[in-house]
Amino acid sequence: MHLNSQILAALKTFEAAARLRSFSQAAAELSITPGAVSQQIKNLETQIGTGLFTRKTRQVELTPQGAQLYETARPALLSLDSCLGRIKRSDLEGSVRLRSIPSFVFKWLIPRLGGFQKRFPDIRIETFAEGSLLDLRARDFDIAIDYGVGDYPGLSSTLMMDEYLFPVVSPEYFSAIDWQMDGALNRVPLLHDTAPWANAEPDAEWRYFLDVNGMKDIDTSRGHYFNRGDMAIKAAVAGLGAAIARESLITEEIIRGRLIAPYEKRQCRCSYYIIYPQGALKNPRIKAVHDWLLEIGNQP
Repeated sequence: MHLNSQILAALKTFEAAARLRSFSQAAAELSITPGAVSQQIKNLETQIGTGLFTRKTRQVELTPQGAQLYETARPALLSLDSCLGRIKRSDLEGSVRLRSIPSFVFKWLIPRLGGFQKRFPDIRIETFAEGSLLDLRARDFDIAIDYGVGDYPGLSSTLMMDEYLFPVVSPEYFSAIDWQMDGALNRVPLLHDTAPWANAEPDAEWRYFLDVNGMKDIDTSRGHYFNRGDMAIKAAVAGLGAAIARESLITEEIIRGRLIAPYEKRQCRCSYYIIYPQGALKNPRIKAVHDWLLEIGNQP
């Protein structure tokens, strides 16, 4: 007798039932009904022309022929399963080059990379964070994360998460000013990220937040300027003035009470996008990183 598709399909069910000595337990393990297990075993017995189990009230026992088949089938199935696992894991081994902006890498990505490592221990993420704005021209990456409006000609992109803006000040500044008073922000130096997104004006984030909130007569040209958002936040912690903060990058400072937000957050015109060369998600490693970023980007 030669193996056929019916016998091959039933061997997995036979192995589970023989190992567990129970059709119902095998059904639970395989996520099928006990009736389906019984039918597959019956078909297998018909195919090979002999009984494999002796049915009893609460369990089943192997016949001598069933025991002989089990002794051969189990190691063969285990070997196949191990081989398939190695093949699958080999697709998830190697490096993925990830490029993003320093503030996002330091404040958001690095604290979360441990979770990725636990899930995909054989994928090595090589992270590059150089300029305050992401330069995509060299295409020297497998995955990039950018803060922008989503326009990436010649590349594919996926919206990862929205961003929200709000001013933050040190506890000393917070207690010294009546923030409900008109023009309260004119009483404190403004701290600017001069390059929040591509082609933005140096005071773009402040002007956007003030416009959305209908706050007029605030001079956004005042204060101190930094070419990175995390530097502006550090300056706010040091008591130099009020910084415009992105929610995803400032959780720790708010939780620890180092900074306080005197106004409600507002959704920004920009969001975070996962960017990759066209067709890159056909690579299992790149897709694993992409899908993980999308998953954690949507977590509260």
